[in-house]
Amino acid sequence: MRAFLIHKLVIAADVPEEAGEFYRQEIGGELPGTIPELSPDTEVSCDDGQRKTIRARIGEELDQRNAWLRMGVPCELHWPFVVGDLP
Repeated sequence: MRAFLIHKLVIAADVPEEAGEFYRQEIGGELPGTIPELSPDTEVSCDDGQRKTIRARIGEELDQRNAWLRMGVPCELHWPFVVGDLP
């Protein structure tokens, strides 16, 4: 997965169009004219107040999703998600 910036939110998705569609459906609001891709080494602010790299956050989320799959719970591994906010 890659990371894309939409306003101040960083969204993990496979392609920018997927990130934009996720933003429209889950967050709401207008999309910017362009959706830039961010480096995996960029730091984001997380919900718990910590700062982590995009790479670390994507890894954590995919680990959680894989754990669900191992337990037999259906889970879409590559479904977009909010990584965090740019500080």
